[in-house]
Amino acid sequence: MARWDEILSLPVQNPPTLEFSSGEIVWSKVEGWRDKLDRIALIPFARVDDFVRGESANKDCPSRFHVEARRRRSSSASYKPKVDGILEYILYWCSFGPDDHRKGGIVRPSRNTYVPKKKNAGRPNTKRGCTCHFIVKRLIAEPSVALIIYNDDKHVDKNGSPCHGPQDKKAAGTRAMFAPYISEDLRLRVLSLLHVGVSVETIMQRHNESVERQGGPCNRDDLLTHRYVRRQERSIRRSTYELDPDDAISINMWVESHQSLVFFYEDFSDHDPFTLGIQTEWQLQQMIRFGNRSIVASDSRFGTNKLKYPLHSLIVFNSDNKAIPVAWVITPSFASADAHRWMMALYNRIRTKDPTWKLAGFIVDDPSTDVLSIKDVFQCSVLVSFWRVRHAWHKNIVKKCSETEMRAEMLSQLGQAVDDICKGHGTVDLFEDCMEDFVDGSEFMDYFKAVWYPRIGTWTTALKTLPLASQETSAAMEFYHLQLKRRLLNEKNPDVYQRADWLVDKLGTKVNSYFWLDEYSDKVDFARYWKDEWVSGLTSWRKALKIPDSNVVIEGKSAKVTDQHNGDKTYIVWNPGSQFGTCNCCWAEMGYLCEHMLKVIKVCHKKGYITPSISLLQYNRALMDMLHCSPYDSLIRDHAISLAVFVQKQLGALIDLESSRTSEDPIEKQTEQQTVGDDQDRELALGRTHSMSVDISFPNEVGCLDRQDAPAGVANDLGCGLINEVVSGKSAQLESPGNQPSMPNDSDDKQPVEVAAQETDSCKTQLLNDESSLTRYGPKRNAEDGNCEDELPCTKKSKKDDEQCSQQEVGGYNSTTVTEET
Repeated sequence: MARWDEILSLPVQNPPTLEFSSGEIVWSKVEGWRDKLDRIALIPFARVDDFVRGESANKDCPSRFHVEARRRRSSSASYKPKVDGILEYILYWCSFGPDDHRKGGIVRPSRNTYVPKKKNAGRPNTKRGCTCHFIVKRLIAEPSVALIIYNDDKHVDKNGSPCHGPQDKKAAGTRAMFAPYISEDLRLRVLSLLHVGVSVETIMQRHNESVERQGGPCNRDDLLTHRYVRRQERSIRRSTYELDPDDAISINMWVESHQSLVFFYEDFSDHDPFTLGIQTEWQLQQMIRFGNRSIVASDSRFGTNKLKYPLHSLIVFNSDNKAIPVAWVITPSFASADAHRWMMALYNRIRTKDPTWKLAGFIVDDPSTDVLSIKDVFQCSVLVSFWRVRHAWHKNIVKKCSETEMRAEMLSQLGQAVDDICKGHGTVDLFEDCMEDFVDGSEFMDYFKAVWYPRIGTWTTALKTLPLASQETSAAMEFYHLQLKRRLLNEKNPDVYQRADWLVDKLGTKVNSYFWLDEYSDKVDFARYWKDEWVSGLTSWRKALKIPDSNVVIEGKSAKVTDQHNGDKTYIVWNPGSQFGTCNCCWAEMGYLCEHMLKVIKVCHKKGYITPSISLLQYNRALMDMLHCSPYDSLIRDHAISLAVFVQKQLGALIDLESSRTSEDPIEKQTEQQTVGDDQDRELALGRTHSMSVDISFPNEVGCLDRQDAPAGVANDLGCGLINEVVSGKSAQLESPGNQPSMPNDSDDKQPVEVAAQETDSCKTQLLNDESSLTRYGPKRNAEDGNCEDELPCTKKSKKDDEQCSQQEVGGYNSTTVTEET
C-alpha cells in the first residue's frame, strides 16, 4: 500500500505541446516487482497516443511503437474497487522488436511459424530484437490518469548493442536506418490526394521527383512504395457510406468504427435531439494552433434547404485570415440549450491536449444562438457577424431588381439602417421606413416582408447588444461558405442529401482532404488535376490589399477600380465606402463582398471620406466605457498604480544620481537630466512598465493582429493615440450620426485624414472579454447597478471603498488621478 500511496501522490504531467516524449517528462523511481526500481510517471490517459507519437519521433533513433499486448476490463463487468486495480493494460513495443529475424536472432516460440517470403516487399529489416518498450496502466482508482512504466528506454538488442537507427553501423544502407513506417504527415497527404481524385501514378511520380532532387532517400518518407499507395487507393474505392439501409443504424455503426473522429454523440431520445460532433486529429491541431488567444467563428446554417440535417461549422483563421473548419456538428437545432453539452465536450477535448488553451472571442451568425452557453463554456466575449443577412439581401436585390441605380439606393438605405441600429440610434421601424421607399421594387419588398420581418426583431436586438465582427472576418466566412458548397453539394444524385451517413462520411474523407490540401505548401505540383472543388486562393480582403491605391478613382456616388492585370478593364462600385455597396464584377453579382468594394472602403477610410467602421466605433466605445467606468481593483487601476510605482523608482534613482554628481559640469548635468526626463515622459506616455505582466492589444495600422503571437490578455500601450483620442472625447464625435462626411471627388484637394486604427476582431475581443480577462480583477456588475454595458464588467463600489481608494497614495500619486490621466 505504501508503494501505491507513493504512486498516486505523484503529479499528473500534461505538457502543452501537441506531442511529447519521455525527455519532456519528469520520471520518478518507485519500488517495483522483484525489488527493482520502476521508472514511472503519470499523464492524462487521453494523451497516451500523443506520448506514443512523440516517443516514436526520437531524433537519435526514429522508430514506431505498436501494441504488443492489451488487456481491457469490460465496462459491463462488475469489479471490486481497489487501489491497485487495473481497468486497462497496454504494452507498447518498438516495431523493430521484440523478435529478431536477423541471422542468429531469437524468435519467440509463439512466432516460430514465421516463413520468410520470397519477396521482402512487406516489412524488410523491421524485426531486429529491439528491447525498448513501456507499459501503460489505467487504474480503477484514477480512470482519467495513465500510469507509464518505462524501464527499457534504450533501442538496443539483448546484447546491449544498437540494433537500428543511425547508431547501428550494420543498418547503414537499409530501411533499418529510418522508422519502419511513413510519417503521419505523408500518410495524410497520400490519403487526401487520393480522396480528391489524384491517381496513384501521379502521386508516386511527384514523390520520386522530389526524392531525386534532394539526392536520394534521407528519411523514412522517402521510402514510400507504390504498393502502399495502391493499397490505400483500393481501400478508398471499395468503401461505402451506406453501412445499413436504415440511416440511424448506419450512423451508429459509423460512430463505433470512428471513435477517434467523434467528440460528441447523442442519439434521438424522448428528451434530446440527435447530435453528432466530428473533429479529426488535424482539425484539433489547427484549433489549438490558430484558436488559442484568438477567435473561433460559427457557420450555423449550411445546407438548411438541401441536407437532412443542417451542418454547423466551427472555423478558425490562419495567418492569411483564411477560414479553416476545426469541427462539424450535425443536429436538427442549434438554438437550444443542448448546445452547451457538445460545446463543453469540445472544450474539454482541447484542454486535454493543451491546458493553456484559451479563446479570446466567439463569432456567431445567428441571433438565436445560446450566447450564455458560449460565455459559460469558453469564458470569452461573443461577437455577431452580419455577413449571412447582407449576402441574402444583396443576392436577392440583384436577382429581383434589374436597375443598377435602384439596387444601389436600396442597399444604401438598408446599410444605413443597420449602421444606425449598431450605433444604438435606431429600431425596427427603420426597416419599415425603407419598405415605404421601395415602392418600385415590389418583388424584393414581398421577399423581405415574407422572410425577414419575422426575424428582424431578433437581429436588431443582437446588433444592439453584441459587437459587430469586422469586414475582414465577413469576407473570410463568405469564402469558406463558397468552398464548402462546392466541395460538399456536388453530388449527381440529390437523394443522398437526405442521408446523414453520407454527410458524415464525406465530411471525414473528401471535404476534410480538400481543406487539408489548402494548407499543403506543395499543392501547386498537382495544379493540372484541380477541379472546381479545389477553389482556393486569397479572400476578397487579401486581394483588396494587393490593388494599388492609384487604381481607384472616386467620382461622387460611384468609384472606378482598374483591373490589375488588364488595364483596359474597369469595375464600377456604387455606394463607395459601404459594405452594402454593389459592383459589376461576377463575385459581387453572387452577393459576396468583392475585392473592389473592400478596396474602395479602405481608400475612403484612408482619405477620410467616411467615418470609421461600426466595428471600430464599437471598439472605441468599449474602450471609453472601460476608462470612465473601471471596476474596483480593475486592470486600469492596477496599471495606474504600477505605473506610479515605476515613476517613483525612477525619480528616486534620479535624486540619488544627482546627489552623487554634485561636482560635475552643470551643462553636462543639465543635458543628462533632460535626456532622462524625456525618456520618462515617453515611458509615461506609452504606458510601459516592467512591473506589468498583463498586456493590452490595440489595432495596429495594418489592421490585423497576428493570431499566433496574440498576447493572452490585453496590450499595455495605454498611452497610444487611440487612448488619447478616446479620453479627450474625439471618438464621441465619430459616433454622432450627424457627422457623416460628404463624398468628394478625387479632384478635390482635401487634406486626407489618416484613420487612427483599423478594425480587427482580435483587438476588440481583448477589451470586450468580460469573462476571460476583466473578471479576474473584479466581480461582474449587473445592468441595474450602473451605466456600463453588459459586455464590460463593472463592480459597484460602496462609499467606504471609494473613500479608501481616494485616500490611497502611491509614491505621491493618487491612484484615481493616475487612472484618469492614463
